[in-house]
Amino acid sequence: MSQNWSFQCPPSMRPHVQSVLAGEYDIAYDNPKPVILDVGANIGSFALWASRRWPGSFIHCYEPLPENFAALEGNVAPVKSRVVLNNHAIGEPGQRKLFLGRNNCGEASFFDLGEQSRDWVNVEARAPATLPKADILKLDTEGSEVEILSGLPDLTFDLVLLEYHSEENRRTVDRLLQDYILVGGRVRGAHRGVLKYVRRPLFEALTAR
Repeated sequence: MSQNWSFQCPPSMRPHVQSVLAGEYDIAYDNPKPVILDVGANIGSFALWASRRWPGSFIHCYEPLPENFAALEGNVAPVKSRVVLNNHAIGEPGQRKLFLGRNNCGEASFFDLGEQSRDWVNVEARAPATLPKADILKLDTEGSEVEILSGLPDLTFDLVLLEYHSEENRRTVDRLLQDYILVGGRVRGAHRGVLKYVRRPLFEALTAR
């Protein structure tokens, strides 16, 4: 892996991890000590990247899948003093059945998005309102993004960085984030990609400089 990181990564996840570590989520943002929510932390590629991108950051990671959580724990060990690990999902608390991915450990989902197997594990989910205040929200929850954004009491993050997993969800996210400006992203394939939003007042302040 890049930048001399020792990273525990299944071969099937390497292309995704490499994209994240190479800066797929990068955005011009100069807060020296942001609080970051990494919801859907998987095996820790975003958390590690963000810890280097914003050296004064403090990161809350949320990952429900036991195997992923174990890898996450090892992968963020170099920055463990700035990371809190939470072994549960964020979403509708009644959801318990997390279906495993067919192709890699990043596809586990409460929903059938066409990439899930019939095998599942029982996990805990906590309501979006339980999330702490933060400056950056990163979401990669395989279809739960809209549910999480809709369940937040307010949307006051400086940045919202997320993956979308259907065209319908992408359009819904755009409507939910009316107070944000879409400033970047990448289409990975049909109905899949990354979106990067900046809160409108911050965007206007930055562009007025």
